Amino acid sequence: MMIALYIMAALIGISLGLIGAGGAIVAVPTFVYVGGIDPNLADGYALFVVAVASAVAVLMQGREKNIEWRAVFAFGSGTIITLVVVRYYLDQFVPQNVQMLIFGVALLAAAIAMLRSQRLPAKPAQNKPMMLALYGIAVGAFSGLLGVGGGFLMTPALVLWAGLDMRRAVATSLVLISINSTAGVVTDMVDGLQYDWPLVIVCAIITTAGIIVGTLLSRRIDGNTLKAIFGWLVLAIGIGVLAAEILRY
Repeated sequence: MMIALYIMAALIGISLGLIGAGGAIVAVPTFVYVGGIDPNLADGYALFVVAVASAVAVLMQGREKNIEWRAVFAFGSGTIITLVVVRYYLDQFVPQNVQMLIFGVALLAAAIAMLRSQRLPAKPAQNKPMMLALYGIAVGAFSGLLGVGGGFLMTPALVLWAGLDMRRAVATSLVLISINSTAGVVTDMVDGLQYDWPLVIVCAIITTAGIIVGTLLSRRIDGNTLKAIFGWLVLAIGIGVLAAEILRY
């Protein structure tokens, strides 16, 4: 069981480095279904692992100047407060099965949007800070409720609305994931979440190694291929989450 969990931790890191998503959206169901961890703890564990790994990826992407900082500030301004409020005050009132169902539906929507974007002509970079801030509020609510960094929602938004190419969208998404995940971890600590430190530290180290590999791989793959990888991976995860929840009842 632990070997499977560690293999998944490595794959989570590769996914994050490659497409700027697939961190907590994979880590949460991995901790729940592979590690047998209570969903109330799994989302907190996922946020910690992703916060550590994505911070390393941000340092790598920053050195290559791939990060679109205007989008970070516009998106982040709408995300952090919403995430903290939802996670601290509302998360406890939404049943876990409902959270996972919402999670699955959101994954399917993000996957379909990204797969459709492959057939659209490339758009010039745009500056729509208000639109990104409003979308950031929605992403913050999802991140707080579901215990995810939000990359599966951010990357499509940065491609479709900010007009970023896939490589810059991935780098920018990783900054936002790092911010969101760290905010979630701090909120959980204040709220008294007890971590299984040996487990989360080992998973964080393995995921960090994976994210370095994924970042290096992303340099060799064209944007449309990255979009396809993102879309099909997230679609598969969404179907898997929904199927698992439906089979539970």
